[in-house]
Amino acid sequence: MLIYLTRHGETIWNRLGKTQGIQDISLTDVGRIQAKRLGEQLKKNNNIKAIYCSDLLRARETAEIIGKEISLKPISSPLLREVSFGSWEGLSLQEIEEQYPGQLARWRNEITFAPEGGESLTAVRDRIVSFINMIKEKHQKNSDNILIVSHAATTKVIILSLMGIPLNLLIHFKISQASLSLLNVQQDGNSIIYLNDTCHLE
Repeated sequence: MLIYLTRHGETIWNRLGKTQGIQDISLTDVGRIQAKRLGEQLKKNNNIKAIYCSDLLRARETAEIIGKEISLKPISSPLLREVSFGSWEGLSLQEIEEQYPGQLARWRNEITFAPEGGESLTAVRDRIVSFINMIKEKHQKNSDNILIVSHAATTKVIILSLMGIPLNLLIHFKISQASLSLLNVQQDGNSIIYLNDTCHLE
């Protein structure tokens, strides 16, 4: 089974450097163009059987634009939401550091740490693993290719969980807006085919 992974297109909060978390922000015009270009790329030679997406607006919009290109209706799930950053949401990284000194470092290094009103990486992993188990049960037997449209941290957690890589390595790689990553998920092991490809956006 091949799993294509993408992050939603640009939002105004991305442009402003604000932490989005589970705030329901829509795409900018640039974000919609990014999604369309990704859809056009996927239309060429992917044979995708299903699109799953976060139920947050920016991911749903991205998935719907892609879905129009490849003639599939996205299926949304709250299990694919971005990390809930609680009291950090709406703040820049600098503002988080100023208002909550030391907490960013803790979040980056302690997978059980959660911002006030938010969730830890272990909690995110638990819901992601539930989702992965569901799609494997539904699609792996037929070797279906699927697309998952979610968020930066969520996409990273999916990759780390499937590869058996520790969660605290999440900060060491990047997932760009409307980028494409591809995983090969098999009964005898999983592998990364490519990561964070943005050639279709150039």
